[in-house]
Amino acid sequence: MRADVDVVVVGTGAAGLTGALRAATRGLRVLVLEKDDVVGGTAALTGGGLWAPTNTWLQQAGMADSLEDAQTYLDSTVGERTPRWKQQAFLNGAVAVVDWLATLGVRFARLQGFPDYAPDQPGGRIDGRAIAPKTVKPDVAATVLWPLRQKLPCGDGGPPMPAYDLGGLLVGGRALVGQLLLACAEAGVEIWTSCALLELVVEEGRVVGVVSERGEISSPAGVLLATGGFEHNPAMRAEHQLPFVREGRWSLGVAGNTGDGHRVGLGLGAATDLLEDAWWTPAFQRPDGPSFLLWDRIAPLGFVVDQNGQRWGNEGMAYNEYGQHMRLFPERLPSYQVFDARGLSRYGFAGLRPDQDPTPWVEAGCLRRSETIEGLGIPGLVETTSRWNALAHKGVDEDFGRGSEGSFERQLLAVFLSYGGLAPTSHEFPNPSLAPVDDGPFFAAPVVLGDLGTKGGLVTDDRARVLREDGSVIGGLFAVGNTAASVMGHTYPGPGSCITPGMAFAMAAADTMVET
Repeated sequence: MRADVDVVVVGTGAAGLTGALRAATRGLRVLVLEKDDVVGGTAALTGGGLWAPTNTWLQQAGMADSLEDAQTYLDSTVGERTPRWKQQAFLNGAVAVVDWLATLGVRFARLQGFPDYAPDQPGGRIDGRAIAPKTVKPDVAATVLWPLRQKLPCGDGGPPMPAYDLGGLLVGGRALVGQLLLACAEAGVEIWTSCALLELVVEEGRVVGVVSERGEISSPAGVLLATGGFEHNPAMRAEHQLPFVREGRWSLGVAGNTGDGHRVGLGLGAATDLLEDAWWTPAFQRPDGPSFLLWDRIAPLGFVVDQNGQRWGNEGMAYNEYGQHMRLFPERLPSYQVFDARGLSRYGFAGLRPDQDPTPWVEAGCLRRSETIEGLGIPGLVETTSRWNALAHKGVDEDFGRGSEGSFERQLLAVFLSYGGLAPTSHEFPNPSLAPVDDGPFFAAPVVLGDLGTKGGLVTDDRARVLREDGSVIGGLFAVGNTAASVMGHTYPGPGSCITPGMAFAMAAADTMVET
């Protein structure tokens, strides 16, 4: 048995790297295992936003926020679905982890104006609480990070989200992972890629090591499971989730997320929760793979209908909320986003740029195109389009309130426009969130239920220790990120509600390993 490390971390997403970094900077010898040949997990494919109430960058901007207000917000969104003491541990840990990382050179900036996902709820903020990692500049990427940069995931068949690697820059989730990798290297953390976890080593009821593809490794201080969700494990999805999502076909999580941490934890009698749930999002099948729809629903780019041609909600609602609606009402699957040539030429759609010819997407069966609304072949669509156009010219969505003053989607639209490069700022209709669909040819894009990863997993306490069904602790075993049952319950309160808890509880896990 290899006996020269104190801690084994399994997984190189933001949570795993944070835990490894914390343990190493506190004097422990750390080895990180990654089953894939790339590092970063799904975190490297995201925007890298973190939801951290009262963070330093909010304070520097003169924004009044408090943990009490944030807890009120969690009370009104998450509610009693998860223990309040664990929510409070997250709030305290979120502030602590970003402040600590900043002392190590991991740089952040405020996501200016990016709203909480339910800003109308008590404690919610329309101006948001989110921060994001600063861009890693080309000179740093080229001289220091370049070898590691080649190992960051790019998605299967093309990035499922915007290309966050631009001209040598590392942006978004790749910037977060890249900065954590740099800090880990400086702290002496060792990382093995292409090395899967096979099982845990247990002595006298305590986890003291792992069996990996490269052999057995002792880690007397503990094992931190940060292996992601089980979105690409068809058997687990079939057992725990609804038939139309059980295969993981529409998941945007990296392919290596097959529930390895769940499996070994369950083997030791770990309790589980939220296995039926995921970080849901409406999705669209592009010719090169699935894409999640965020900007495309926020922009004044048509509307969404069910198979009977009827709108069923505010298209601009937060993506997890939208996905939850689709999950609970499967008769809405697939839905269709309907838009026209004017909208496509201004805003693009799902990665189809405004200046691109949509014909290849039409020929691939991804888009329907017709010179008339009737020709799209959706019953009831003519009447729905007529009503939509009247509402758009009026500037008020009387049916579902899309684009109302102070709404989430209107604020987010303003943020996207302010960032530049995503859409023109001119809009000749009364409401910036609404535009009629009356300029052919017309398009209909199937919208299905996708996810960014599963959110159910092993039950843990406020120090990320894995618990049994009776509430007792499995000694030496810790779980974070999507390997653990989410503190957010069935909700998604703000950008980074998935990544930030993983990082906060990973720091708590490392501190616990040091102290024991």
